[in-house]
Amino acid sequence: MTVSSQLSVDKNVEFVEFQRLKDLSDSGAVEALAKELGVVYVTAITRDGCSGCMEQKPLFRELAQKMNSDLGGRVHFANVHVRYSENDRAESWGSKRIFRHAAYPTYIVHVRSKNGVLEVYRAIYPSMEELEKQTRESLDLAKFYKEAA
Repeated sequence: MTVSSQLSVDKNVEFVEFQRLKDLSDSGAVEALAKELGVVYVTAITRDGCSGCMEQKPLFRELAQKMNSDLGGRVHFANVHVRYSENDRAESWGSKRIFRHAAYPTYIVHVRSKNGVLEVYRAIYPSMEELEKQTRESLDLAKFYKEAA
């Protein structure tokens, strides 16, 4: 199975191999993704062999490009990618344990507060319009938590 098409570089979406996060605690993995106050973090969790992930990949990139252009440093897009094969499902189960998701692709929106990272939105295979709406609505929360810190 070739996965190179799933792993190409994009300046608007930070690519994170799940292997980098798997040894962190559940909260540590999320903390590693959402580092700064005042920023809305949009994370796609994808895996090898996921047709829905491949279908939404260019749409997620377009959304990231559009929102990064509109909002600059107020949003951050990342793709946590999970290695998977029929013979080795361990990484997929690890991702599900750490991020508490049921299927791929899962999208999560976080903001950071002085008390840690807060989840604002989560969906499996949402429309990009809905993901954009939820991200934009989270901008005020990110600003609030930054000012409250």
